[in-house]
Amino acid sequence: MDSAALLLSRIQFGFTISFHIIFPAFTIGLAAWLTVLEALHLRTGRPVYQSLFEFWLKIFGVAFGLGVVSGVVMAFQFGTNWSVLSKVSGPIQGPLLSYETFTAFMLEASFFGVLIFGRKRVPPWFYLFSTAMVSLGTTLSAFWIMTNNSWMQVPVGYVMEHGDYVPNDWMRIIFNSVVWSRFPHMLLAAYLTGAFCVAATGAWYVLCGRYRSEARVMLRMGLFLAAVLVPVQLVFGHLVGDYVHDGQPAKFAAIEGRWHDEQPASEVLIGIPIRPPRAIVSKSRSRCSGASSAA
Repeated sequence: MDSAALLLSRIQFGFTISFHIIFPAFTIGLAAWLTVLEALHLRTGRPVYQSLFEFWLKIFGVAFGLGVVSGVVMAFQFGTNWSVLSKVSGPIQGPLLSYETFTAFMLEASFFGVLIFGRKRVPPWFYLFSTAMVSLGTTLSAFWIMTNNSWMQVPVGYVMEHGDYVPNDWMRIIFNSVVWSRFPHMLLAAYLTGAFCVAATGAWYVLCGRYRSEARVMLRMGLFLAAVLVPVQLVFGHLVGDYVHDGQPAKFAAIEGRWHDEQPASEVLIGIPIRPPRAIVSKSRSRCSGASSAA
């Protein structure tokens, strides 16, 4: 492949995935908060909760749409940028992505319409149920994506047939050991993103002196959720770090900016990657060519 086309392809995918993750990380937590607001409104009857619900529902709708559109583009780029990987791992990754469509997208698409158009057309309990189903759909979407990604990190439950990865144990694939640290880590990150966005919005309105009752609710609920979840997130972050340290030492070294073996490891505050000398590159290439010729 032409080096310029390869570079441009990588830049395009990097932009797409960086742009896409903003919206799922925001909408997963926001959908859960909308469910809490609707439940509080039904229980207390306070209009402030319905006012906040209607305000954030509009934001959720825009963010949800942008997440879906950018996600569809990203799915096509899996095949165009990693066609060989998509072919050989398709028997496993294809069904996992299909499960996301059949479960998560089905719930989100079906009940999101009720949220937008059904406030006066359905009973209050069903409107709350619809809100909860949208939240469940976003959570299931995160689960299937993290299951797929975790399988790529730690492939299990497969056999090789004609050069392809063929599943032979779906339970091991879906309930991969690393899923139960990586999925909660991602889910908590989404909840924290929503909590800080809500709290920041409330703080802005407090400073502006507008919508005081709504602003206090946003600020109080957002900061309370963040205070509870941040310590929990530290625990799951440590578990994910342990897995990377034990199973993927090269990735762990890259995360910490370490280019040479050292024991004990020193503290790295700023890392500037540089291109290795040509002599080292030439020597490594000659070793690889010698190994291939000997084989």
